[in-house]
Amino acid sequence: MINRVGETAVPERPWQNLRPFYFIVVFWGERFRNYLVDFCLPTMLSPNNIPVLEGGRGHKFIFCTTAEDWHALCETRIFGLLREYVEPYHIEIPVAPADRSGCEHMGIGHKLASQMAYCDKAYGIFITPDLMVSNGTVKALARHAVSGYKVVLTAALRFGEEPLFENLHAIGAISNGPRLRELGQPITITGRQLVAAGLRSFHSETQRYEWEAPYFTNFPAACWWRVAGEDGIVLHSLSWAPFLCDYAAVQNHDTSVMDTWTMDGDYIHRNFGDGTDVYVVTDSDEIMLVSWAPLSDRPESLAPNPFKGSRAGEIIKAGILRAALFSGVFDCLKQRILFTPVRWHAQELGPGWEATEAKAARVLRRYLGDLEPNDSVYNGQKQCQSRVGAWHDKKSERLYLGAVATIGRIWIVIAVIYRYRERAGQRLNQAIHGDRDAFGRILRASLKRFFLVATIAFALDAVWVLFFHGFKVKVGTWVISSATIEFPVLAFLASFIAFLVVQRKRKEAALMVTSIALACLVGEGVLRIVEHPWEKPGKMPL
Repeated sequence: MINRVGETAVPERPWQNLRPFYFIVVFWGERFRNYLVDFCLPTMLSPNNIPVLEGGRGHKFIFCTTAEDWHALCETRIFGLLREYVEPYHIEIPVAPADRSGCEHMGIGHKLASQMAYCDKAYGIFITPDLMVSNGTVKALARHAVSGYKVVLTAALRFGEEPLFENLHAIGAISNGPRLRELGQPITITGRQLVAAGLRSFHSETQRYEWEAPYFTNFPAACWWRVAGEDGIVLHSLSWAPFLCDYAAVQNHDTSVMDTWTMDGDYIHRNFGDGTDVYVVTDSDEIMLVSWAPLSDRPESLAPNPFKGSRAGEIIKAGILRAALFSGVFDCLKQRILFTPVRWHAQELGPGWEATEAKAARVLRRYLGDLEPNDSVYNGQKQCQSRVGAWHDKKSERLYLGAVATIGRIWIVIAVIYRYRERAGQRLNQAIHGDRDAFGRILRASLKRFFLVATIAFALDAVWVLFFHGFKVKVGTWVISSATIEFPVLAFLASFIAFLVVQRKRKEAALMVTSIALACLVGEGVLRIVEHPWEKPGKMPL
């Protein structure tokens, strides 16, 4: 059951006897250490955050960082205040090598810390150094832990560092006085203050997630709509921060995603399943976080696109969104909760919110309605069903949605090639000159696309043989025909298994091979038991 907040408050319950909370952060370098000390730890130490755990059992704040950064951190005043409430714990990690991205390097710390939380059956709370949370966040997490939820997810988008701090100063949420690490004092900031500053400080990446904008992104991790006459947005997200993870609920801890990806990947889905006991925060009044990056960090163009701004623009955007959902980047848990509306608001909710939520829901159902779960229940209230009437059962509508997705895939491929044309040229040049890593990346990308196309082609071939008795095509002196079901089925299975292997999903590939082998053995055994003619060589009935 996936639950959402907003309509029904979670009852207050004592949490002094909860299993330990392990706050986990991975960082290195002076810049991110200063973010942690100046903003992250002070907001985490506001009255209704970490201090509510005072008197609890075994709570830890795990710092995955270098020895140099650990020693510098221990000298700060805010670190001394933190020790009054939880036990600081250091896991040493090396500095990120030059040839490895920061996101990939974070996986080293996340893997070690999450494994520690798993072994201790603790609750893991994952944060980043460049993060601020609203007062009351930890108190809300404790309530949900007491209520039995195994995971708490909150939407996470990028904000621009420069405008964010300007706006936080402007509303008086943070001061321009001495550096906060010198004061060692908490920062108490509400969700509405963070929203008020954040809505005016979106990074260009997040700005491009606005559905009605003519510069809508070419690969969305979210879609949002402005609420007319209100200071807020309605957000439908594919990007979620796993803010609370109950490791007592994990049977087999799978950290393989952290070898090549981050916590943002399918880590939650692999370890906690598809929505069981997951709490989705849908109101910024309960929990709100902001994480930032300089505006110059991977900026996106906000130039209007004439096609996306045209009458056909919504179909192009829908195709991009639908293609992104089927790209393999977003697991089925994220696909399901995309349909959950999230309210970020700086004021009381007015009459415009329901109208905006209804408008967003109509868009999603029009182009993704066949994907929305029919049995979603949120706080005991049935979610509106996706199938309005029976149009999703009509062949013409299925073909239409397929065409929309095809448009999106073509658009994404062209956009990616154009955007990364220089990097692709560099990698190709490196491969030509003998760089094995570059050659391996190009080969994996090529094989991935080849086996994906082959899988789709053989699946279509099998359908054509089943329903239309196959086909025959003559090209010069060559005749290409497919009239029996065996070849396309076997080729489909082989292509799909190869695709999984190239995707580095070796466990899934092995499971599929094992399942096919067992099915064949069981089938052969049944045929022998009943002495079916198919079991006897040369006795196959015509």
